[in-house]
Amino acid sequence: MSSANETLKKLGLLVALGALNGAGYKAAQLLRPTGILVTTWLDSLIPFIPYFIIPYALYVPVVLLPYALYWKDYKQYRTMALSMITVLAISVAIFMTFQTYVIRMYVEPTDFFTWGIALVHSLDAPVNALPSLHVSMPTLATLFIWLRNKRLAMVVAPVALLIVLSTVLIKQHAILDVIAGLVLAFAVFKCRHVFEGKKK
Repeated sequence: MSSANETLKKLGLLVALGALNGAGYKAAQLLRPTGILVTTWLDSLIPFIPYFIIPYALYVPVVLLPYALYWKDYKQYRTMALSMITVLAISVAIFMTFQTYVIRMYVEPTDFFTWGIALVHSLDAPVNALPSLHVSMPTLATLFIWLRNKRLAMVVAPVALLIVLSTVLIKQHAILDVIAGLVLAFAVFKCRHVFEGKKK
C-alpha cells in the first residue's frame, strides 16, 4: 500500500471517530432525550469539586495522543483506531437502546472553574451517561500508549485517572457510569486482536 493511501485511510479512521463522537453522540441525545436514573446512595457521598473541570477538559488531547503515537505504523494504528471506534459505536448503541441520565446540581458561575462546568452543562445534555465516554476513551487510549511507549504511559496514566475521577467529582456521571466505562475499555482492549492481521 502506498504512503498516500495509508495516510488517507488513517485520516478516514480519525474522521470516523470524530463523526461518531459528534454526530452519533448528539443523535442519541436528540432521539433519546430521557432515560433511566442510575445514581446510587454512594454517589451522594462523593463531594463536588469544581477544580476537576481542568482534568475533565483534557479528554480530547489524551484520546488523540495515540493517533499521533501510532501514526507511522499503519497496521497498529488501524488496530488502535478501530478499537476506539468500537468503544464509541457500542456506547452510542447503548445510549440509543438503554438511555440513562444524571441529575445535575445547579452551578452558579462565580469563577473560572464553575464557569467551565456551567459551559459543559450548556453544551452537553445530562443523558448518554452509561457507559461514560470520559472514562472508557482515556482508559483505552492509555492502554494503547502503554503498548507503544511505557515511559510515556506512566505520565499519561495519572492524567487519565484524574479525568476518570473528574466525571464524578464535577457530578457529570454516576459511579455505575464509571464502572461501565472501565469494563467497556478493558473488554475492547482485550479483544483488539480481532482488528489485527487484516489486509493493509
